[in-house]
Amino acid sequence: MYKSMRSLCILALLVTIGGAAVFAATPKIEGTPVPMRSKPDFSSFAFLIGTWQCVEESSRRPRPFNVTQVYSMDSSGYWLIREETTHKASWIPRELKSEAKFTWDGPAKHWVRIVTGDLGGYSVATAPAAGSGTIAYTYVIQAKQPDVASYAPEVYHKVSDTKKTMTTSFTETNGRIVNVKETCTKA
Repeated sequence: MYKSMRSLCILALLVTIGGAAVFAATPKIEGTPVPMRSKPDFSSFAFLIGTWQCVEESSRRPRPFNVTQVYSMDSSGYWLIREETTHKASWIPRELKSEAKFTWDGPAKHWVRIVTGDLGGYSVATAPAAGSGTIAYTYVIQAKQPDVASYAPEVYHKVSDTKKTMTTSFTETNGRIVNVKETCTKA
């Protein structure tokens, strides 16, 4: 019994010494702050803040339809947000909602737009720095549509502080090109 007690004491001492050695060898937690990206310069987009009434025309549809867009800045200052409602029409059975978030990717040197929709749609598009009131977003990721083969860039143009336009097109799988134009005025 004395021998086993002595063995247990030696074992406990070794565990204690080993634990202390492990604790002493544990790296110290770094205390430097996480690097922060500088906030995007949204000054060229400031005119967008507010509510816009838009009319969209598509060569695929019998007549124009209405869209409301509401732009705001998120509380962090890193994202411009666009809440969009596509209003009902004969081929649109209910209002459709989507959200677009815009930010500047400094290391990549381009704008990024991420869109999600209430029917599961999504896209990611990028655009170089805006110049002369025009910016063109090219899709990087786009939810696949059954009859669409490819998408052209969306070209946005600031006409004035209260008017903007967008033009784009897409090619159907049968080869037909569908042109789309959006004209918006600030409410």
